[in-house]
Amino acid sequence: MYSEAAAFYDLIHDARDRDANAEATVFIDEIRLRNPEARTLIDVACGTGANLGRFSESFEVVGLDASADMLAIARRKYPRVQLVTADMRSFDLGRRFDAVVSIFSGVGYLLEMADLRRAVATMAGHLNPGGVLMLEGWVEPESWRGSEVSVDAVEAPGLALARVTRSTRDGPHTEFTSRYVAATNAGLETIDEHHVMRLSDPDEFAGAYRQAGLRFERLPDLLRPGRAVYVGIAAP
Repeated sequence: MYSEAAAFYDLIHDARDRDANAEATVFIDEIRLRNPEARTLIDVACGTGANLGRFSESFEVVGLDASADMLAIARRKYPRVQLVTADMRSFDLGRRFDAVVSIFSGVGYLLEMADLRRAVATMAGHLNPGGVLMLEGWVEPESWRGSEVSVDAVEAPGLALARVTRSTRDGPHTEFTSRYVAATNAGLETIDEHHVMRLSDPDEFAGAYRQAGLRFERLPDLLRPGRAVYVGIAAP
């Protein structure tokens, strides 16, 4: 996932006007409301490290992702941040943190309810007493707009890049098929990707959080329309 297209990931999302620093700032503010003394944070599914810079201004940060290719890019940006290649369902860092977060719907790749429960339990197990878990879910079922097609384009010195995407839905799962075409002075490169994500059901998240011993809260549309952020608080 994102192995071949990792080099294009930031270019595409910058062209879509993603403001990763603003996202992280919103999360920091929400964490401080619930745990003013928070000092340590795990960024789960951190990808290329879009949010790590802002987080590292406020916390001692660890970034975690399943993609070594994405983390290689993050490592070039932030060589002093500890980065770990691991599965969000089963990682063990051997210590606890004041906050565990995931931005940009990485939890949508947990395709079954059992996967979500495992991941939430693993993340909750890394929280200090009173620690905060904040996960931005994928689109909630009632907010799914139906199958769509889209195109994104980027031009930079020596590069022209386009991505076309078709989205569909099959029950609780959404599927995205994308084709990247990159033109450089060296020639043309084409990359195809297929992603499957599970729509985020608030009741499923609530159940997973409570099973993990966390107090549950839902913040609708906190960062993006149609997606909620699910907050859990560990017992003090």
